[in-house]
Amino acid sequence: MPTKKSAPNDMPVCDVRVERTRARLAEAVLALAAERDINSVSVAELTRCAGVNRGTFYDHAQSPAALLTHVLASELDEVRRIGMDRLRQDGLLLRHLTRSTLQGIFQHVLKHEQIYAGPSHSTSVYALRIVLAEHIEQSTRLILSGGFAIPPMMDPHTLPLFASYLAHGVAGAVEAWLRIPAPRDEEMLLAVIEAMYPAWLAPEHAPAPSLDNA
Repeated sequence: MPTKKSAPNDMPVCDVRVERTRARLAEAVLALAAERDINSVSVAELTRCAGVNRGTFYDHAQSPAALLTHVLASELDEVRRIGMDRLRQDGLLLRHLTRSTLQGIFQHVLKHEQIYAGPSHSTSVYALRIVLAEHIEQSTRLILSGGFAIPPMMDPHTLPLFASYLAHGVAGAVEAWLRIPAPRDEEMLLAVIEAMYPAWLAPEHAPAPSLDNA
């Protein structure tokens, strides 16, 4: 009996095909979103660009906008995963970690600059104010609810307010920065965002142990 072929690294052939389809869909939606309003892109056009059929598309997303959200959010989720792994090791949110995480976000935004600051204002606003802001808000909620940073009011109702305020402030700063003609100064953007931090968020160094606990 013939054996079923396997892909490199022993990944099943069907899984490899799914990954290839995802990659083609991601490439197509990113290219189209860089050209114009993602809401003007039809499923037929996207599937034609990706070389897949409509049924296959709907296995992955309900609309081109939903697919774009998923593709961008997946990249940002990887930035979050790296940051949260380091945060769990450190136990406290310090400035060096917020810097490396923000730099990862900046790299993602610049990689897709034609989407975040491209010809379609609608797509840019959507990517910045929905996808990016929601990602940062979710990350901030995880940080606050995990006790890695302690706001002045620890209440289940106030944590979402803190997270939303911080997230939309960062996303707004990135949006304004993208309006500056290239080449842009990433260090300036980082410094401005850090200047907006409240005193309780991401100090440079861990607080010294209290004498009462010595």
